[in-house]
Amino acid sequence: MWFEFKPEHTDEVNKLWREFKYPKEVKVIGRYLLIGRHISVAIFDASNEEAILKITYPFRNLGIPHVNPALSLEESLKMMEMI
Repeated sequence: MWFEFKPEHTDEVNKLWREFKYPKEVKVIGRYLLIGRHISVAIFDASNEEAILKITYPFRNLGIPHVNPALSLEESLKMMEMI
């Protein structure tokens, strides 16, 4: 997920990220801030849509969460070989 927020919400987003607790059904792989872009990135493994909503909902008034499913490059290449 990459989360794009307006510069005027930076302090609120930072505070929320510091205090945010991921749902127990979510495995966090990494969290990043794209410097100078007002975008944070979270890479996680979520078990279902409800878990994703628990992550995106608290930030709803501060910006736009973009959730994109992804596979590792290695997994993707193996799957494409099977097609």
